Amino acid sequence: MAAATSAGAAAREAGSDISPLGRDQPISSAPAIVLTGPARPSRESWRPAIILAHAIIVRTSPAQGGVGPEDIGKVEVWYDAGIRDAFAALAVVSAAGERVDKRDAAIDSADPSHVSVSVNRLTPGKYTVRYRALSADGHLVSGAWEFEVRP
Repeated sequence: MAAATSAGAAAREAGSDISPLGRDQPISSAPAIVLTGPARPSRESWRPAIILAHAIIVRTSPAQGGVGPEDIGKVEVWYDAGIRDAFAALAVVSAAGERVDKRDAAIDSADPSHVSVSVNRLTPGKYTVRYRALSADGHLVSGAWEFEVRP
């Protein structure tokens, strides 16, 4: 505080009408501060202006841990944002470890957050879907989910 006061005195001596940090101005001349919004800052107010996040799965068909029909036709995944084509992959593997998809995984041209792969008629049993995607922020994400086919 002493440094600010002495700096303010030095500015006055030099003939300047600018006071450092506004400390030499009377309170009545200070501009009014209007607070709006919640009394406490929300968590959102602490987020950076640009948020880079990895692609997150928001929906699958069949559902993760769900049951699908034998004639499902294709397995699908939707991410929270569009993904890049370079590393998009989707594979369906049987409980015996055999790949049962048609190896034609593709990003939907009308919706870059949607990827699907075709499958032939599936026999009853458990299946694992392995996915890989390059998110918009350039991070490669991968994982798996399971579903079951019942007669």
